[in-house]
Amino acid sequence: MCYTIEINLTREQLVKRFKANIDPQTSYRKGQRINAFSLPDCPVICAEQPELIQARKWGLIPVWAKDVEYAKAIRIKTFNAKAETITSKPSYRHLIKEKKCLVLTNGFYEWQARGKEKQPYYINVRDTEAFALAGLYDRWINKDTGEVVNSFTIITTAANPLMEKIHNTKKRMPVILLEKDEEAWIDPKIPLDKTLTYLKPFDENLMLAEEIDKQLFSRSKNDDIQPTLF
Repeated sequence: MCYTIEINLTREQLVKRFKANIDPQTSYRKGQRINAFSLPDCPVICAEQPELIQARKWGLIPVWAKDVEYAKAIRIKTFNAKAETITSKPSYRHLIKEKKCLVLTNGFYEWQARGKEKQPYYINVRDTEAFALAGLYDRWINKDTGEVVNSFTIITTAANPLMEKIHNTKKRMPVILLEKDEEAWIDPKIPLDKTLTYLKPFDENLMLAEEIDKQLFSRSKNDDIQPTLF
């Protein structure tokens, strides 16, 4: 699965790489080791405003969530969406045609099981300072308070050979998009069968992976890391 990503990118890097402006209503700052369970805001580009980089909460709350308690419960189950069931799961099937997004990052982390131990790896894409993961987004309104929550999920697929060795238990990986496919992925006009062709393992020859010191993930090392980027 994909629960920890890197967004160690300046405003200028994001704007230049993705050819979009950062929403003026937000105050972006870069961050390291962004964990989904901290329920952070992350930079995404949505189908409805492809010219804008905006903040959305990691952990998708579907529009039909009935109340706050249900919303809190479901969002920790929707950090990732499996590509294989994305057209059938109630949380996602209403989004796959028109509410696709790019989740902007420069890398992600995964853990390799080694007996009773787990070794963290940092994974990124060769020859680029940033890339996009395929995602879906939704908008939920708290009926009691009127609060609007804009949220997203990262789509995962079967691991490629490299990721099978690293994520050697569940053997999954996030859907990484080629730069040339990013615009097409979020285009709401393309047919569903075309959309689904993007949900495949990324070429391992275009990826880099390195072992990371476990101490980087200790509580003391992460106390000063801000999980919210906006």
